[in-house]
Amino acid sequence: MLTRKPKYDLDKMDGAWKRANPVLGNVLELLTPNFHRKFLQWSDKYGGINRFKFLWHDVVLVTDPAALGVIMGRGEGSVDKAFETYAPINKMCDPHGQPNLLTAQADERWKAIRKAVAVSFSAQNIKRKFPMILERVNEIVVRSAKLGPKASIDVDQTALRVTLDVIGLAGFNHDYGCVHKDVPEYEHLIRVLPRCFTEVMLRVANPLRPIFPNWFKGGDKGAKAFAMFQGEMRTLLNEMKARGPPPEEDQDIAAQLYRVMTQNPNICEDRILSEIGMLFVEGFETTGHTTSWALFNIASVPGVQEKIAEELDSLGLLAKPGCAPPKELELDDLKRVPYLVAATKEAMRMLPVVSIMGRMTTKTTKIGPYTVPSGTIVATPLFAIQNTLHNWDKPEDFVPERWLDVPVESYVYDSTSNTSGGKRGITFMPFSEGPRNCVGQSLAKMEVLTLLAKLLGNFRIELAAEMGGRPGVISRESTHLTLQTAGTKGIRCHLHPRSENVAAGLITA
Repeated sequence: MLTRKPKYDLDKMDGAWKRANPVLGNVLELLTPNFHRKFLQWSDKYGGINRFKFLWHDVVLVTDPAALGVIMGRGEGSVDKAFETYAPINKMCDPHGQPNLLTAQADERWKAIRKAVAVSFSAQNIKRKFPMILERVNEIVVRSAKLGPKASIDVDQTALRVTLDVIGLAGFNHDYGCVHKDVPEYEHLIRVLPRCFTEVMLRVANPLRPIFPNWFKGGDKGAKAFAMFQGEMRTLLNEMKARGPPPEEDQDIAAQLYRVMTQNPNICEDRILSEIGMLFVEGFETTGHTTSWALFNIASVPGVQEKIAEELDSLGLLAKPGCAPPKELELDDLKRVPYLVAATKEAMRMLPVVSIMGRMTTKTTKIGPYTVPSGTIVATPLFAIQNTLHNWDKPEDFVPERWLDVPVESYVYDSTSNTSGGKRGITFMPFSEGPRNCVGQSLAKMEVLTLLAKLLGNFRIELAAEMGGRPGVISRESTHLTLQTAGTKGIRCHLHPRSENVAAGLITA
C-alpha cells in the first residue's frame, strides 16, 4: 500500500501554498519576467520562512538571517545544492549533461576540482591579471569617448564585452576580442551566451522543452545555441590539451584543470568541458550586469556620482578641465575608494544579479523552528533576502552610506546585528556563502571596481531619457539566468567626458 511522505512541519508554515492550484501549484503567479519580486512579496507578507508549491513540489522560501546562516554553512543543518534543478545548465555546458562546480553535489570529484580552481583565484595569482584588465578597460573608455556625449551607450553591453575578454584571457589565454568589435557576429560567444541563458530558464520552467524542442517556440534555436556554446568550450579544451603539461608557475584555470584531469582518473574529459562552461556561466553575465546595475544606480540617484568623483579626485584619478590627464589607476587604489565600494555593495544589495538559488534537503532537517522531510526544496532568493522589510531599513532606497561602517572586504553581512560573516546570520551575500560560494569572486571584484573607477573618473554618467528614469528601468527587470533588463535596449547612458583630454582619447598621464 502506498504511504504519503510525512510532511513534518511543512503544513505549519504560512505562505502562498495555501492558495495553490492542485497540479500547477503557485506556478501561474511566477510566470512573469520579474518573478523575483513575487518572492519578495511573499517574504514581506509571510515572513522569513514560508512555503509555496512549484507544481507538486514543496518549496521552503527562506530569507530569515539566522536560518540562512545555518543553511549556507558547513555544519548540522546545512543544505547542499538541489543538483537536479540545475540539469539545464549541465546540458548547456556538456552534451552529455556532466555536472560542474556550480551544479554538482559536493562529492570527492567536486572537492578536487574546487581545490584546484581555487588556486587560480588566489590573491597572488589574481594580482597578475590587473594589467590585462586595465588594458581592456582603458580601451573601452577610449572607444566610448570617441562616440561622444550625444551617443546613447548601452553600459550593460559595454561591461559584458570587457567581462568576456577578461574571462577568456585570465583563464585560458584566449582572446575573444570583444572590446575591439563594433558589431559582434551572430556566432560570436558574446551573442551566443545570452541565447543559451534564455534557453536554460525556459527549460527550467518546462521540463518537456528539451525532449521535444520543436514543439515549443524557439526550442530549436535554443538547442543550436547550446551546440555553439559547447563548440566554443571544446575549442578551449583542445587548446589546453595541445599546450600539454603546464609549467609549475602557471596557475591559471586552464593549467589547473589540465592538472586535475590528468591526475584524477575519476574525472573525465566531459566533466572538464562542463567545468570550462561553468566558468562562463558564473562569470560572464554576473560580472557584467553587476557593473551596469551599479552604474544605473550611481547615475540616477542624486549626489552619489559627485561623492565618488570627490573620492577619485583625492587620489588623483579624476579627469578635470584644463588639467593634465589623471594618473593611471593602480591596483592598490582599489583599496582606497571606500565610497565607491559602498555604492557598489548597495547596488549588489538592491539588484543582485543571481536573484535566487536552490538547495534540497537530503535528510530530515531543521529550518528555523520547522522540521522538514528529506527531498524538500529550499529556495534562498537573494533579491528577497536583500530587499525584504524584515531584514533592511528602507530597502527600496539606494543608500551607499549604510556600508561605510562595514569593512570594505566584507561581502557577507547581517544588517540585523551589524556583523560580518555568516555564522550568526545573513542578510547580504551577493557571492553566496559557505563552501559553495563563488570561487571567482576575487577576479569579479577587481574587474567591477576597475571598470567603475575608470568610467566614473573620466565621464559624468547620465541615464538616457529613453530609459524613462529609474521607474522605466525597474519596470523592465527580468530574471533569465541572471537579473537584467528585458528587451534589447539594455541600460543606456550618455557619457560626458570630464575634460578635453578624455574627449580626445587621452585618459592617462
